[in-house]
Amino acid sequence: MPSTDPLDGLRGLHLPEQPASFWSDIWLSAAVGLLAALAAAIAIRVLFRPKQSLRVSALDALHRAKDLPEPDRRVAQAALLRRVVRTIDGDEAARREGLAWGETLDRVLRTDFFTSGAGQVFATGLYVRPDGAGEAEGEIDRRLAALISGLRR
Repeated sequence: MPSTDPLDGLRGLHLPEQPASFWSDIWLSAAVGLLAALAAAIAIRVLFRPKQSLRVSALDALHRAKDLPEPDRRVAQAALLRRVVRTIDGDEAARREGLAWGETLDRVLRTDFFTSGAGQVFATGLYVRPDGAGEAEGEIDRRLAALISGLRR
């Protein structure tokens, strides 16, 4: 038996399928490509940035140590010399002590300052105040700056 309601015979409207726009795919591809290029540029910059040279970093550390009081400055300079020798000549050379350490410093920095000059304080007695300490302090600071400036790395 047919329904008496006149609306029962109606059916829903179906619009025809619209073709997808290829522009939306292009914009999405361009955005993904730009993000990938940005990520690659950041990664390359982080991974392949030039390292600061030994000379520049050592001079920077020496400059920072200049403002420290005398005993602390010598300790900072001694630690800097250990790092320089470790970088140039390896861990074994940086572990030497006493006169052997002074000879290693002279060999690495191509001088005789650490075995026969005021730089002996780094080899024989870091915490012993040398005679004429006032003038020796200035000489040590100047000579260390000159020696580190002469590094090739």
